[in-house]
Amino acid sequence: MARLTATFKSGAAFNIECRGHSVMTDQPTDNGGEDSGMTPPEFFAGSLAGCIGFYVARYCQQAGIDTDGLRVDCDWSVSEDAPRRIGAFTIAVHLPGLPEKRRKAVERVASSCLIHATLHHTPEININLSTD
Repeated sequence: MARLTATFKSGAAFNIECRGHSVMTDQPTDNGGEDSGMTPPEFFAGSLAGCIGFYVARYCQQAGIDTDGLRVDCDWSVSEDAPRRIGAFTIAVHLPGLPEKRRKAVERVASSCLIHATLHHTPEININLSTD
């Protein structure tokens, strides 16, 4: 099993470390933070967009399709129903010069990324509290 660690810094900020990399999450000032980093939901949406982008780029590279200008936009909204959560994502993959005959294949690849599959097949989540 992979592991990362989120360490509380101050206010609403956490430093997240994994494999020698580090990112900071925070909240906007109107939610008690200092806005020193993206919020966890923004990282979550970014993970989905980045994963889709990686899968599309890898497919294009292997298929000899130009990846210049490849961009993934991700819009999301919070559900109005309980519990509070992201209720919808809309993903736009921009790939200038994509041959029409490869469009369906790229759509399939985009839908097969690890994060997308995880959202469609809810993982087991175990939370263990420790006082050490």
